[in-house]
Amino acid sequence: MTAAVLIEAAARDSFSRRFTVVGAYVSVIALDVFCVLLLTRVLRRTHHATIELLGRLLLAAVGVDLVLDGLSDLGVPGLYTRH
Repeated sequence: MTAAVLIEAAARDSFSRRFTVVGAYVSVIALDVFCVLLLTRVLRRTHHATIELLGRLLLAAVGVDLVLDGLSDLGVPGLYTRH
């Protein structure tokens, strides 16, 4: 939804709307740079095995989510449905 608002605002001819879009993009880029710099410092102090474990846990969670979504799409009873 945010992307649609930014695209709509960029399509307007008003300078203030375009300035708002540019400001939003710059703030997102600044937040991304801050997060990358912070994560770099955290990862340097974290043991390699811990990073490997967290990566595998994340992949397992995504896999379980995909399997549950597939079963739900097939109509397996007793599974949650997303709205």
